[in-house]
Amino acid sequence: MKVKDEKASIWTLPNRLSLIRILSIPIIIVLIASQEKNLLFASGLLFILAGITDGLDGFMARRMKLTSKLGVYLDPIADKLLVSSVLITLSYYRMVPLWVTILLVAREFIINGLRSFYAIEGIIIYPSFAGKLKTALQLIGIVFLLFSEYSKFLYTPGIVIIYGALFFSIYSAIRYVHALFKTVKE
Repeated sequence: MKVKDEKASIWTLPNRLSLIRILSIPIIIVLIASQEKNLLFASGLLFILAGITDGLDGFMARRMKLTSKLGVYLDPIADKLLVSSVLITLSYYRMVPLWVTILLVAREFIINGLRSFYAIEGIIIYPSFAGKLKTALQLIGIVFLLFSEYSKFLYTPGIVIIYGALFFSIYSAIRYVHALFKTVKE
């Protein structure tokens, strides 16, 4: 991926979408904190829109050749902030077991820390299919949980999907660390 080094590229549409995702986090949290059925539903809708910007910003950056150094870092940070903050909030309201949230969030900090550390050395390992599947499952599971107050039958599938995300989170972390150390050895 070729990254433009122009100052104007900071305010590309993909970067703006990442910023919108970050700015939506407090609104989603406040809506969840209300614990009111309709506001939880609204938080789910806003979370879906934020999730759409996750896929859209990367697609647009590649398709329209609008990649930037800021975007390379901003997009994954926005993703992790969104998912982690919502998972933490859902754990606070006992919708997701705390231990699950701790493992999911800790994995993100560890893997992103390693990724950043080695990126400085010029070693880049791109997300795997399992890592992307983990993210998709987290997004889907969270939406189910947010809508579960509106329709109770969504809670069980939502939590099962979150457990699936946990499985792929651990699996992809192990594969990522293995690939990283293999690359470092070479």
